[in-house]
Amino acid sequence: MAYSLLLVFILPALGVPFVYLAGKKSSRAAAFLVALIAIANMALLFTTVPAILNNPTHEYVEPYEWINILESDFTLFVDGISVSLAIITTVLIVVAAIFSVNYMEGKKNLPVYYSLLTLLSLGLIGVFITSNLLLFYFCWELMLVPAYFIIGNWGYRDSYKAAFKFFIFTHAGAVFVLLGIGAIYMVTGTTNMFDAQAALVQNIPGIVPWILLSLTAGFAVKMAVVPVHMWLPDAHSEAPSPMSALLSGVIISAGAYAILRLSLGAVLPAVMDASFGSFGIDFMHGLAVFGVLSAFFGSLIALVETDIKRIIAYSSIAHMGYVMFGLSLFPTSTVGGVITITAAITGTVLHLV
Repeated sequence: MAYSLLLVFILPALGVPFVYLAGKKSSRAAAFLVALIAIANMALLFTTVPAILNNPTHEYVEPYEWINILESDFTLFVDGISVSLAIITTVLIVVAAIFSVNYMEGKKNLPVYYSLLTLLSLGLIGVFITSNLLLFYFCWELMLVPAYFIIGNWGYRDSYKAAFKFFIFTHAGAVFVLLGIGAIYMVTGTTNMFDAQAALVQNIPGIVPWILLSLTAGFAVKMAVVPVHMWLPDAHSEAPSPMSALLSGVIISAGAYAILRLSLGAVLPAVMDASFGSFGIDFMHGLAVFGVLSAFFGSLIALVETDIKRIIAYSSIAHMGYVMFGLSLFPTSTVGGVITITAAITGTVLHLV
């Protein structure tokens, strides 16, 4: 279906004010509308699956003109990995909206809560369906704002403290992401991640290892891997349960996806050039080390924790450790890709429970 991805992007954006107005009448109506928007997006995403399967490159692309001054196109893109994560995101949003009906009953400012939930879905899905670096970063930051307010305003006793820690960590990570994206544009002159990949490989700039490190550091914060994991246990335990499910279910998976798509997919091929010696291999070894550390640390702390939500948070850290280890195998073995994709998707699905 033409314009499927554009509609996926537009529906939540247009839906925010309608969700707010519906919430003024009834919180159940707002929850129903949030779920309806997510279900519509799910259906639209499924319409791209035949095109992905029938395309020799196994991808579906919708190019649109955007900012001519920056030679930036508004390209929306999905392949098997991204469409799977986007569909699972819509499922989680539906579950979160339905669960919120009774869970959030009696709490204040519910029209704002459901509006923020819709906005969060826009940021999450946007990360998975775009190949434009500017739009990617916009959606990356868009995840932060509604999540911060949901944790702070509708969480438990120390929710403001947890929300502030979440904001500081993830915004600091976003700064590294912005530096990496800015450097890519400076050396390639394009904001399309696939064009940037080709340009980096053809004309390898000396700054490319720093781009790789900057992007990966920023994405690792969102993944909550050791040693930048400290925000997740507090945010997860203090957030309202629907938000906790989204934190451990899909938000941290977005970090893993970003490393796979940008760090390893767009930048690493240039870093593996012989002019950088063993830097690329050493970088992948570093991912493996941090992955193993996260897996062991998260598992050990989960065993001694007594609070169920903190147990889930630390198990999520361990889970991301397995994913990081899978990412470290990606350039040399298809097994790495299988481990990464399977771990990310199964972990996300398990959080539906």
